[in-house]
Amino acid sequence: MIKSALMTTATIYDNTGKPLQNSSHHFANPHEVGVGEINPHKALNPGLVFETTTEDYLQFLCYYGYPEKNIRSMSKTNFNCPRINIDRLISNINYPSISISNLDRHKPAQTIKRTVTNVGCPNATYISRVHAPVGLEVKVFPNKIAFVEGLTRVSFKVLFDGKEASNGYNFGSVTWFDGRHSVRLSFAVNVE
Repeated sequence: MIKSALMTTATIYDNTGKPLQNSSHHFANPHEVGVGEINPHKALNPGLVFETTTEDYLQFLCYYGYPEKNIRSMSKTNFNCPRINIDRLISNINYPSISISNLDRHKPAQTIKRTVTNVGCPNATYISRVHAPVGLEVKVFPNKIAFVEGLTRVSFKVLFDGKEASNGYNFGSVTWFDGRHSVRLSFAVNVE
């Protein structure tokens, strides 16, 4: 949860409000700066966090080709790697960013699921805002999530459609706001 808090409260802007720059003094893309500069003060009260589970990490090992036998031995479980497309496997790990290595513009849109845990006010409502490059269609379902006492985890889906997007990597973010917290989920989508 600490890593999630640091990542979702980071900024991609410098102290003057301009986007971060790379070593060539051009605006940096997320491959160059990751989630941005961390803000430890904001991370103390992030509002929402993305809890990455042990199973998420085991699936990560599947993605990198570790044999199930080795994963079971390491984890001391009867874990089986999911039987889904390997590229979709890595995109669906509950992490505070989304990476899609191949979004085929000629195929249906791809949907990614994430689950957030409310660590802020027990009665909070968040509304999503999408920042996406022209041509890349990004929709969040639902676009409003509400927490009430006793309900601390909520899932949402992010749909990516690259029919009109530029070839190559497209970068953007989904940000959840509740009036007090700003929780940013960055994404990198390679459209082919």
